[in-house]
Amino acid sequence: MPTRLKAMVRWTRTLPARIVGLMTIAMLPVGLIAIYQTQVVIDSARTIKRGALMSQIDSEAAKERELIENALAASRGLSVLISRLGVANCDDLLRGFVDGNTTYIFAGFVQTSGLMECSSNGEVRDLSDRVTFRTAIDRDGPTVQFVAQGAVTGRTIVIVTQPVRDGDRTLGFVTLSIPHAIVVGQLDGPLPENGLRLAAIDPSGSILAATGGVEGASGFLPTDERLEELVEREGETFRARTRDGGERFFAVSSMVPDTVLLLGSWPLSAVSEAGGASQVWLATSLPVLMWLAGVGVALFGMERLVVRHVAQLRSAMRRFALGDRSSSSLELRDPPSELEEAQRAFNRMALLIADSEVRREQDLKDKEVLLREVHHRVKNNLQLIASIMNMQARDLETEESKHVVAELQRRVRGMAVLHKALYNTPASTMVDAADLVNAVVQDANDNPGSRVVPGIDSKLQSVDLYPDQAVPLSLLVAETLNEAIRRENGSGGRIDVDLSASEDGEVTLSIGAHEAHEVQTPRPGNLDGLAHKMITAFLRQLDGKMETSSDHGCYRIKVKFPRAIYGA
Repeated sequence: MPTRLKAMVRWTRTLPARIVGLMTIAMLPVGLIAIYQTQVVIDSARTIKRGALMSQIDSEAAKERELIENALAASRGLSVLISRLGVANCDDLLRGFVDGNTTYIFAGFVQTSGLMECSSNGEVRDLSDRVTFRTAIDRDGPTVQFVAQGAVTGRTIVIVTQPVRDGDRTLGFVTLSIPHAIVVGQLDGPLPENGLRLAAIDPSGSILAATGGVEGASGFLPTDERLEELVEREGETFRARTRDGGERFFAVSSMVPDTVLLLGSWPLSAVSEAGGASQVWLATSLPVLMWLAGVGVALFGMERLVVRHVAQLRSAMRRFALGDRSSSSLELRDPPSELEEAQRAFNRMALLIADSEVRREQDLKDKEVLLREVHHRVKNNLQLIASIMNMQARDLETEESKHVVAELQRRVRGMAVLHKALYNTPASTMVDAADLVNAVVQDANDNPGSRVVPGIDSKLQSVDLYPDQAVPLSLLVAETLNEAIRRENGSGGRIDVDLSASEDGEVTLSIGAHEAHEVQTPRPGNLDGLAHKMITAFLRQLDGKMETSSDHGCYRIKVKFPRAIYGA
């Protein structure tokens, strides 16, 4: 696992991480409710704003709407009259209608073939190649179209057409021509202070009228929206870039249902868009701020009420565990009652442990003094016994008796040497076997008795043993070393003593007697009876094995045993 991932996993198990997780779970319903309520408010504001914008553009174009609606109503009336009366008196009917209404400058009836035989000025003309006629044929219904130059009047007009039907058969179309200046009305007047621009658009995308004139309308119309597709967005508001490179707010309304659309355009500075980026950001930021505030307060409270006190308690426990007793008393500053109880419990525990350690140290000192005294007295008593045996040996007459007493005296003196070594290390549960073996070797050199002791070379590795093994080992060394001296038999050779331990815990003791010249020596294993029994007993205590060999003037005793490990 990567180090960074491990650190992240460890962090998730910390108290701050768990507090953050719990606060997140606790604040999640509140955040969702806040987002939902904000979205409801935004949707409501959008609806209100859309209605306000629609009302504004409707009120701005009320006169134009009324004019076009009246024109469509008039054209419907004329179409009914022509279908009932026929085309015989059509000229008089249309002339009388135009003369009686100053809004219209021309009226005509165009057959489905494109031939206009009936008109308010009596003119007959073929209009089959005109765009307005083809548009009327294609739509087969009421139309309102902008014409830059009328075919009959030669003026800029808005043509309103209405089909004339006889049952299901279309006879032709009634056309009414309205001067463009009348249709535009106040659109050509002073620009509103709020920057509103209006454009009347037919379903084909043609601009019928616009604020400031049709020619300048392209500057405030959306560049990414096709005008003929705006019919699908009726009743909507949206933002879009304009053809002059700016960005404006738009609203689409129906000026005349299915006939004329009204497009309103405002600069962004004049319209506060409901549900904009700032409101969306506010809808999401409020729950996040609530979560951050909750987490911050929780972490601050946790730090002030728990973490800092736990840190002090942990530091005090660590110092106490490392043996620092100078400041074992813990003093927390204004802790909660639960941690105050933990503080009192720690102080009581520290006081009890400190008192126990003082008593234990005193007990150890008493034990050390007592143990030293025991070893010292045992050593003195053994030396006293050895001295008595020495005095008793002077009164003996036979050499055999003197030899027996001398061997007993040597063994007693060896045990005294052992207790002297133990006397020097009373405070430790382990004894260095090298020191014991060296003490035995030194005693053999210092107290030769009637023997001729050759030179002894020691190669001793420090091996820590429990007294249960150290004591029989030292006594075993004394017996085997004595046997090696006896085997050397004063030939002028050398004796080597080696002690080592392997990594697997096996201890090896090797004692070899090197004769200076060939002499007759007893066979290996022919030990003194008592010595043999003692060595066998010591080997049993050590759980070891002994090998003896004699080759080319070298007699060697090798002992191997496993080092005891208690509590393993």
